[in-house]
Amino acid sequence: MREGIHAASPGAGGADGTLAGRSLAHAAEELVRAGGSRVLRWGGASLTTHFQPIYCVRRGSCLGFEALARAHDENGIPIRAEDFFHTATGDRFLLDWACRALHLRNFATVDPGDRILFINIHPEAAVRDARRGRDFAELIRYYGLSPKRVCVEILENPCTDEGLLREAVESYRDMGASIAMDDFGVGCSNFDRVVALRPDVVKIDRSILAAAMGPEKASRMLPRMVELLHEAHARVAVEGIESRREATLAIDAKADYVQGFFFASPKARLTDEIAGTAILDRLLNSSAGPRLAAA
Repeated sequence: MREGIHAASPGAGGADGTLAGRSLAHAAEELVRAGGSRVLRWGGASLTTHFQPIYCVRRGSCLGFEALARAHDENGIPIRAEDFFHTATGDRFLLDWACRALHLRNFATVDPGDRILFINIHPEAAVRDARRGRDFAELIRYYGLSPKRVCVEILENPCTDEGLLREAVESYRDMGASIAMDDFGVGCSNFDRVVALRPDVVKIDRSILAAAMGPEKASRMLPRMVELLHEAHARVAVEGIESRREATLAIDAKADYVQGFFFASPKARLTDEIAGTAILDRLLNSSAGPRLAAA
């Protein structure tokens, strides 16, 4: 790592002007460096990164890892990530950037060198990124990664300006990153947004998978949804898989990628990747196992 990220020109900071004269990349990196030892301090809480593997069905191997924030209060008691982000005070836009820096820094310490890092970004934070693609690329490179090894995962939350969200996604794409949509089937993560953003990967929410475990009519919904997303030129990941049956349903539906506790739980280090690959291999090679989609 270099001594620090060079400041961008004045006015490149947050929309509120609080970061004038510094790039958001610079401000985020300073916050992470101040936390030390793989931790981000924010409002009395401590944030760390856990990584959950995402597996490629066709190749039978690990594609990459989703970076997930884990929060603890000042007494070390865990806080649900959803609760932390819902109640966090201060500059929420800077918090989003600081989490990106935290995940990039922590991934750099365990990076096997050829995996993709999936980073969640709130749509409202993405909107403010519409003209800051260079800052984000600078942050990624500072931690030793190429933007081509980063997948920006747009969360399912609503957005005040879908047009600017499209512009932001194009700026991420222009810098070399791939695009994913999270939790498809929930909130604003729907077919309208798929058409607008043209994501490389769509991650189907666990609620759709749970519904597919029900009556036969409901079980047909998952393969049809995967088929429609493939027709939209998106690869499909099914997340939240917790059992062999759910994994079989996802693969039989011709999902491209699978993710969930059945394969590996999120961990601070990448120790579960091999175990999850072995589980996927057994599924794919079982005589009673799921059928592979055509390559």
